[in-house]
Amino acid sequence: METTREPRSTNPRRRWLGRCGGVLLAAALAAPPAAAQADYPSRPLKLVVPFAAGGSDVMARAFAEKLGAQLRQQVIVENKPGGAAVIGSDYVAQSPADGYTMLWLGGGSLTPVLIKDLKFDIQKSLRSVVCIARGGMTLMVPGTLPVNSFAEFVQYARRNAGKLNYSHTAGSILLSAEMLKSRAGFEATAIPYKGSTQVSTALIAGEIQMGIDVPFFYLGMIKDGRIKALAHGGQERSPSLPEVPTLAEVGVSDLVFAFSYGIWVPAATPEPVVHKLNAAFNEVLKDADIRQRLAQAGVIPVGGEAGVHARQVAGEQAMWAQAARQIGYKPE
Repeated sequence: METTREPRSTNPRRRWLGRCGGVLLAAALAAPPAAAQADYPSRPLKLVVPFAAGGSDVMARAFAEKLGAQLRQQVIVENKPGGAAVIGSDYVAQSPADGYTMLWLGGGSLTPVLIKDLKFDIQKSLRSVVCIARGGMTLMVPGTLPVNSFAEFVQYARRNAGKLNYSHTAGSILLSAEMLKSRAGFEATAIPYKGSTQVSTALIAGEIQMGIDVPFFYLGMIKDGRIKALAHGGQERSPSLPEVPTLAEVGVSDLVFAFSYGIWVPAATPEPVVHKLNAAFNEVLKDADIRQRLAQAGVIPVGGEAGVHARQVAGEQAMWAQAARQIGYKPE
């Protein structure tokens, strides 16, 4: 049976549209929904904290309230603890890359050298939005220990070689203490504890002669003299302990016990969405109440462009990796 074919158009514009129509359609389907990005956010957002309630989520909830006002959408804080922060972090990494699911996390929490067989790579699976703050851990001793400065403590430790114990609750604290021992030239035995409550009790009782930890939990005990803070491991003095010198100020210029924390989203999140979130968080960081809360927690607000936190985390991971190599540390 003979078939007829539609005559080929002699109109050049029509032929061009025929050739390009399929290409334009495919490109339109593949491109990110620009309208959706322009309307972002059009529904509530989720801020995931990969730890149990009552810790990091307290500050996260304060930020969520202020962020919601900036974005004119509710920001819900959700705790997803477990796996040394891996469970919550992987949940965010596997979420749609649309900016509606964010992660509140410090870079040191997912450092390979601190977690055995860690498969999750924060820099590949997530994208940094903003650095919230940076801080450091503080060297503390019992209030009854007969020292009042870092220099006096080092002298005391050397005179009592083999008699001193120190606490640790995590790999980063163990590394910090071991590096301090190496740089300052004294000995002390590591005693593991489950958390800061147990550490504070042991310090006050004199069961341990040294502790290194984030100072926030210990502030009341430091103020009333039950615990003495001798040196701070941040890049600058802690706002909550302004009278305590940094390690650099007491003569240990090449060592810090630093940390930072910030906001992350899935790696493929579009640039306009990341930019809008970054701008909103930077506005929140200007809020007087938020800055006061951060100061009370002993950390310094950071902010800035989206890549700041990623670079800080890379620096922290390199710092811990170098420390682990120097003392031969391997996570258990």
